[in-house]
Amino acid sequence: MTDVRDELRELGRGIAVTARDDLADVVLARISATPVRTHKWRRWLAALGALLAAVGVSAAVSAPVRATIAQVFRFGGTEVHSGVGPTPLASPSLPGARRTDLAAAGRDVGFVVRTPTALGPPDSVTVVMHRVVELRFSRPSGPVQLDEFVADIDIMFDKYTMAGAAERVDLNGRDAFWFDKPTTLVYVLPGGVAAPESARLTNGTLLWQVDGVTYRLDGVRPLAAALTIAGSIH
Repeated sequence: MTDVRDELRELGRGIAVTARDDLADVVLARISATPVRTHKWRRWLAALGALLAAVGVSAAVSAPVRATIAQVFRFGGTEVHSGVGPTPLASPSLPGARRTDLAAAGRDVGFVVRTPTALGPPDSVTVVMHRVVELRFSRPSGPVQLDEFVADIDIMFDKYTMAGAAERVDLNGRDAFWFDKPTTLVYVLPGGVAAPESARLTNGTLLWQVDGVTYRLDGVRPLAAALTIAGSIH
């Protein structure tokens, strides 16, 4: 899927999009008729998301289509929804989470866990169901969390925002997405079922991918500071 996304991005740079006037209504009708996530739908949405990102949809399509895309898009195993999600909990919990260390976490999830030199060693390392690594740091401005996970066609997290679509930014030549406003993040279990007990409020989130691994940095503001920390990951 990584190769397919790269090819779609390259293809998108050389084409223009002309959208039919009723495309927004057609897409919404099809979405409402498909209540359950399927692997076929996730593959289609992943490919479509990569193509739309390459083309630069916000500048190329009509206002109704922009509104539709703002309602849901997917990047790096995260499905972003425009609207109210589950109520964030004061003490959210993720099923199967356990404390560990960096070396053991890497063996558990099957990829190298990387840390930002700008933050120093993490205060804690947690692995969730052999899928996600959570690194937590303490800063004078408040807690910071860095999540790392591999997501191919599976949706790993649902993110809900009332502030519209994220801002696409450049991170060392890579696409990244910045969520300036608070969002609600919900962990999605294998099989596509959301875990409401995991709902937590995030505030200032940077989302990006490197070599198939998705990184999500929460709790760092402003954007320039988040980009600096993300750029220090090794």
